[in-house]
Amino acid sequence: MSLIQRKAISIGRAERDQRDDRFFLVATEDSDAPKQYFEALTLPRIKVLVLPTLKGSGLSSPTHVVDRLKDAFEQVRRRGQVQPGDEFWVLLDTDRRIQGSHTRGTTGALKKASHVDFEVAFSNPSFELWLLLHHVDVVPGTVYSNAENVEAELKRVLGSYNKTAIGASLYPLSKVPDAIRRARVLEASPDDPVGAWPTKAGTRIYRLLERALQGARLG
Repeated sequence: MSLIQRKAISIGRAERDQRDDRFFLVATEDSDAPKQYFEALTLPRIKVLVLPTLKGSGLSSPTHVVDRLKDAFEQVRRRGQVQPGDEFWVLLDTDRRIQGSHTRGTTGALKKASHVDFEVAFSNPSFELWLLLHHVDVVPGTVYSNAENVEAELKRVLGSYNKTAIGASLYPLSKVPDAIRRARVLEASPDDPVGAWPTKAGTRIYRLLERALQGARLG
């Protein structure tokens, strides 16, 4: 077992040729919020497994996140658990990742992800923007200088915010369509986003949720 992913990964289904569910394997640089968020969503016929960064591991860089997903992908592939329609996503924040010497490492990680057909969803500046969009609009062109600014806005809107205990009931499935709509407004070309990441406030997690909702057969 590699140091990137110490725990064995299984998607909890037996090997078989035919099935009617889809699997999303998601690796994130965050230790808490995305995992709590996706574990609380109930999507029929969709299974989302989030690989967070272990606290204190020092493995939160984009390269480490991509490597962690590759490691997990190989595990489930060897078990015969990967089937057409499954998706593999890397969630990254621009906060401190697209400045100075960090930019080269980030672009290198993106090339590595593209080489193995992983999808990448950047949030500018952080995952918390996706949570905020469940509740309020953000004006296109807004710039948050760092993740702390978005967390402060969440606290203003909700009264409190703690990324180690996000209160997942505040972001129910019923609010996801609004979050998608608001996130799309922040993109000049939402069906085909320009650039590797949003240059102003934006989050491309809407693309992941659009795919998942299409496969969930809701209604």
